[in-house]
Formats: sequence, C-alpha cells, structure tokens
Amino acid sequence: MLSAALAILLSSAHAAFPGVERSTEPITVIYPPEGANFPTIDGNFVMGSVADAKAPFSINGASVTVNPDGAYLAWISLRPGTFTLHCELSLNEGAVGYNRTIFVTPPQTPLPAKPLAIDKDSIFPKSDMDLRAGDWLIVKLRASPGAKIQYRLKGKPWQQMAEVNPTLGLFEGTYQVQPGDDMPASPVEIQAGSGWGAISAKSQGSVAFLSGAPQIALVRGNGAARLKTGPGEGELFPGVNGMRFMVAGRVGQDYKLALPGGEAAWLESKYLEFQPQGTAPPRAATDVIAVKVGDDSTVVHIGLTDRVPFRVDEADDGRSLTVKIYYAWAHTNWIIYADEDPLVHEVRIKQESSDIVAVTVRLKEHQTLWGFHASYDSGSIRLELRRPPRLASSPKSPMDGVSVFLDPGHMPSAPGATGPLGTHEMDINYAIARTLEAKLTDLGAKVLMSRKSSDDEVGLPDRPRLAWEKHADLFISVHNNFLGDGSNPFKGPPHGYSVFYYHPHSLDFARDVYEAYSGRVPLPGESLRFGDLLVARMTEMPAILTESAYLTYPEQETMLLDAKFREKIASAISAGARQFIEAERRRQAANAPAPNPAPAPAVEKSAQKAKSSPPAPKKTKKKKKGAAA
Repeated sequence: MLSAALAILLSSAHAAFPGVERSTEPITVIYPPEGANFPTIDGNFVMGSVADAKAPFSINGASVTVNPDGAYLAWISLRPGTFTLHCELSLNEGAVGYNRTIFVTPPQTPLPAKPLAIDKDSIFPKSDMDLRAGDWLIVKLRASPGAKIQYRLKGKPWQQMAEVNPTLGLFEGTYQVQPGDDMPASPVEIQAGSGWGAISAKSQGSVAFLSGAPQIALVRGNGAARLKTGPGEGELFPGVNGMRFMVAGRVGQDYKLALPGGEAAWLESKYLEFQPQGTAPPRAATDVIAVKVGDDSTVVHIGLTDRVPFRVDEADDGRSLTVKIYYAWAHTNWIIYADEDPLVHEVRIKQESSDIVAVTVRLKEHQTLWGFHASYDSGSIRLELRRPPRLASSPKSPMDGVSVFLDPGHMPSAPGATGPLGTHEMDINYAIARTLEAKLTDLGAKVLMSRKSSDDEVGLPDRPRLAWEKHADLFISVHNNFLGDGSNPFKGPPHGYSVFYYHPHSLDFARDVYEAYSGRVPLPGESLRFGDLLVARMTEMPAILTESAYLTYPEQETMLLDAKFREKIASAISAGARQFIEAERRRQAANAPAPNPAPAPAVEKSAQKAKSSPPAPKKTKKKKKGAAA
C-alpha cells in the first residue's frame, strides 16, 4: 500500500515526467534486468522499489533499507552460475515474494590433465583475419595444464606453443608474416599430445596472408567514421568523407588502414567503399596555402592534389594547430595571408618525413582559439578556425550575443540509466536542460536545443553537427550518472557530480562549470575530467558534458525528481558558463587596440599649421623700365 507522502511524490514525478510509469507491483527490481549476464564478480548492487516503504524487505534473507519513497539499493553477494535474487516484502496481509534470475560467469578453472582436453571456444583467432608481411599472428587457447600443444598454419610446419599460465593451462604461439607469404584463408590447426593419444581442434576464425598491391578504400560517412587505434579501441582521429587509404589487413569487420611511418588506423567496413583492384595508392602534393577571413572565423585552405588522410592536433596551450598530412610531399611555393586577419599570425609547412607533411598554424599573441572544423573543399583541406564571439565591453546582460547549444543526453531509443523508482535519465536530462535554458536566456544568451521535446530522436553524431551548423558559441551536454557492474555503492569515495572536456580549448570552460557546482549543488565533486566522448570530441566550439548526480542512489534520484534541486544544477552550469564568457570579455577588453586620439578642431589645426610652416617669402614689385633707382 502506498503511503500518502509517496503518492504525492510520484504524482509530482508523473507531472514532470509523464512518460515514466511507476510499477504498481508490491516488489519491483529495476536492476539487474532479468537474465542479465555478469562477468566473474563477487557481488553487485540491486535496486528497485516496493509498494510499502515501512514493511520489512529482504533479498536472499538479508534485510534491505527502504527509503521513505519506497526506493531501495542493496549490495548482494553473488555465486557463479545461474543465480536467483529472492526478494520478500512482509505486508500486513502476508509476505510477498519475487524472484529475479541472473547468470554470473564462473571463474576459469584448469581442464583435467587426463584425458587431454582443449577448450575449443577459447581458441584465438575467433574472427577471420587478413595479415600482411610484418604483422604478427598470435594464437591462444586453454588446454590441459602441462600438455604439449602445437599449432600449424596451412602449408607450414607444426610450431610449439608456450604455456604462459601453468595453473590454468593457457598457451600462446606467435608467427610474424614474412615477405612473400601468401596463404589462402584457412583455420589454424591445433594438436595436443602426440601419437595415438593426440587430440586436435581448429580455430573458428580463418587466417589469410596477403601479398601484392593492397586494395584502396575510401572513407564514407562524415563525423560517424571514427578511425581507431585498434579493433574496438580508442579514438585516433575522425575520418573525413573521401579520405583514401591503403587497406593493410582485417580482423572481422574491422579493417586496418596503413599510414606512413608504420602507423595504422582501424575502421569498420560499413564506413569504407572499396575501390577496384589496381587503383593507384594515395599520394598528394601540397599546393598554395591561402588564409581567408570570414564573419566569425578564419579559414586556412591547404591546396592538395588528392584526398589523402590527415589529422588535426591542437597544441596543449591552444596557441597553434598542426595538420598532419599523410602520403604527401610539400610542393607549396606560396602562402597567402589575409589582410586584417585578427587570428592567424603565421603558417609554416614542413616535410616531416618522406611521405608526411606538417602544416602548423600559429595564432597571434593574446588570441584565443574557439574551436575548429576540418573538411575537404574541392582541391584543398579546409581548416576553419573559430574566433571567439565579439563581446561588448558593457553588455546589456552578462551573456548578451552568445549562443549556447544545449544537448539533453539520450533519447527514447537509448534512454540511458534508470533509477530505482523507474526514472529514465533521458527525461531528467531534458528537465534540467529546460531549466538551464531559462537561466541562460535570463543571462541574455540565445539558446538552441538538440532535443525540442523529451521524446525527440536525435542521433549522437547529429548533435555536434547541428551545433556547428547553427554556429553555436558554447556546447553543453547534460547527463546523469550510473554505477558500473561490480561497483559497491557503499564503499569507496562518495559519488556526485563531474564535468568532462576533450579539446584544450574547452578546458577553461569545463573548469569554470565544475567549480560553479561547489556550494550550489549539495553533492560531492568527483573531479574535473578529460573524456573521450563523442559529443565533446566532435564539437567545434568550447564543449563540455556534465554528470550532475547518480540515478543509482535512491537519495540522488529523489533529489533529481525535485524541481528545486534541478534548478540548483541549472544555476551551477549557467554560473560557470557566465564566468567563462566574462573571462573572455575581460581578455578581449585588455587586448583591444587603443583608440585613436580625437582630431583637433579645425581652428587649432590651422593655427598649428601656421606655427609649423616656414614664413612665405616677401613679394617685391618690379621696377618699370627707365624708372629712377
């Protein structure tokens, strides 16, 4: 039975978030979901709500504290295998039970020594692979400890594998592809033991050795094509539509793209358009570099004869940008500067190696980079450098003339975290963003929203793109947090708010907002953080992502459902944005050119001219012929 206080709370929550429906069941388990598959962990948190907050509640016999609003958060020890969470609520009319079944991956244990055994599911490679000369193939598996294990590639002799973990029976073998190796796609053969007692197996993935000219592929999909350091690894640089690469290998659907100097980038096949065999490899010469001034940016055009790969790196101090162009040689004879360019001081070009060119753009003294956007434009790389917005020294309001792009994180197809009461993060994020919109508008800012309603579907790469197209000056992505599996919510440092940035030009903005939380939001701070997050990485203006509270904790979910607490969050973010803009206004005022002295009045000018001019020679009349001397 719901208490009156809980009914009022849920009623207000429904009013703010009409898309969220609270379960009427006596016991609700929000997390973990039914059938969840966990790694090998000793315990995990369980959260949800009960209909009667005063009734005794337990999970697997352990008493669980319930908040006045019916929400609960518990830490439960887990055992490997199929595991049941038995929840029991003791109501006046009798006990009510509810079971939630999950699976915990058992820890690895050694296989029996006899008879010999191979764990076929453990054999690596598990995906198809294409390798070239110089690449390493690593074969891994689990088998009976102490066994003699060999592997063989098609057409090659058996190779002994090393036992790298005698306790668990983990084995590894390596092979470096040699020049001239050419092997059709074939599985790796495995053999344990010898003679009549030997057993064999094959890898699920096939391996091919490629030789000859590599295939050429074009990048398709601006923004979404993320070149990575390895299959499923971290970001290397964005793939610009039309970039031409040499394909150097493959693991499953991830392709290895060759870069000079032994570097490589990896990209999913869905972002690649493969060219016919025999297509010429990427190679380009740089041409004229021209600097042009636009309304709110300076554009550097780097002439280029082909769409070869390039990346843009911003210096840590924000004083310069370097465009690293691969498969290129410097053939630039002219660098043309723009008249009255307030931003760019110098452009330098350097041949770093036989096929890498670096173009460095240095900013003028006391100037600030506000962001950048790189793309191809006909026969050139177009590098647009954002200048700070022009800020009046005596504005009508603190953020007058500043446009802010607000991004309420998540959407119905990806709602984000869910709190014990069933609150969806996407709804909370949107509610905070709307409050923040009002705060920023009061400060004089023009506010743009990525989601115009809580039900809007806006793709992740579309959010930074929209901010760029609308020429926003600041980008703020509003989120809330959730604990990861295996994290004990009752141990370790307290959890609260954090602010993330990616580019150096966003650091001061992130710091100002993070510091503004202190004293305004009654939660602990979890530090200012660098984050490799798409909406922070792909934005071309100062951009941050805020995590204001944890939906995992019932107390923090209740706070987020309170409009007054959301207003405190909005006040903190808007105060930080204001601080950042006011610092930029002071910088602009300090570096503004001194005004020209007022011209002297016309009379004074005439007097000054008379004083400074030499006296005019006296004119004498000529005597008439015959006159007396």
